[in-house]
Parts: sequence; structure tokens; C-alpha cells
Amino acid sequence: MELQKENQRITWRKIRGHWKTINEHKMLVLQHCFRIGLYWQGLTHDLSKYLPSELLMGFRYYEDGKSSPNNGERREKGYSYAWMHHKGRNRHHFEYWTDYALHPVSDRCPLQPVQMPRRYVAEMLMDRISASKNYNKETYTQHHPLLYFEKGKSHYLLHPQTEKELRGMLRILDERGEEELIRFVRDYYLKGYEI
Repeated sequence: MELQKENQRITWRKIRGHWKTINEHKMLVLQHCFRIGLYWQGLTHDLSKYLPSELLMGFRYYEDGKSSPNNGERREKGYSYAWMHHKGRNRHHFEYWTDYALHPVSDRCPLQPVQMPRRYVAEMLMDRISASKNYNKETYTQHHPLLYFEKGKSHYLLHPQTEKELRGMLRILDERGEEELIRFVRDYYLKGYEI
């Protein structure tokens, strides 16, 4: 119990580490969003991370910059308030896009995923690539974002069309590289062409 309290203390090391991680991530997403023409979304991406409800939890649960501090809060409390705050304010997270079904099936959860607009799917894609680069540092490869998606998909509440689009673009990255993906997203996907 004493060790757990010690791990939750905010220290200068944690403040510096978390601050560096979120700023590096934000700059990567900004650069990627600018490359695909999402200028406003690049500038405003993840601003809620700088609000006290998210920032203080990030300082408290920061570990090593290779995993989200939200997981530390989840381990302690069974949930992450910082994550719930974050996903409720950032449309590039598929968790934002859920709603109650008007006619729920009796043996299913009444929540249903809603199809995401393409501009937010594109921002989510840039977010995932940037997070993979942040967490994997010099070991990052173009395969990491698809591997991470496939690893976690069993617990995603994601609209089938959104999932198809995201997976398809992650495959382009995986098989053809970042330059080809950027071209596809900017010149085809965000222009509204049929997939």
C-alpha cells in the first residue's frame, strides 16, 4: 500500500516526462495533419490534455513515456477519469462516437457505434501513427500502428464502416509506407471518393 502511494506521487521527473511526451505527440500529430490538409484539427488536437483533469492525472500516473498514464489510473481505480474526460471532448476517438440505439435488441448492449466523419477518421489515423512513434521511439516501423489496432480490436466498439476505413488505411501504411498513405488520405479519402 505504501509503494502504491509512492507511485502516485507527482514528482518533477514525472512532470517533465509527461509534459515532454504530450508535447512531442501533439507536434507529431500537427505535422501529420498538416500534411493531409487538416490544419485546424492539427492545431487543436488533444488540447484537453492540458486541462487540469487530464494533466494532473498524467503527472501522477506517468511511468516511462512508453505507455499511457491512463492505464495507471485504471489499475488503481478500475477506470480512468482522465480518459473519460478526454474521449468525451475529442472527436478523433471512436469512443466519442457512440449513442443509444432507438430500438435496442434485448440481449445486446443498448449502446451502438456511430459512423465517424472522414475528417475525424483521418485525424484518428494520424493520432495512432504519432502515438506509435512516441511509444516505440527508435524501434518504430510502419507496421506498428496496424499491429496495435489488431491487438486491441476485440474490445473496440467501432462502427463497421469506420473500422473498414481505418483498417484499410493502416494496411496501406503497413504495406506501402507513410508517403503513399499520406497521398491516399489527402488526395482520395478526404476528397470523399468511394472506398
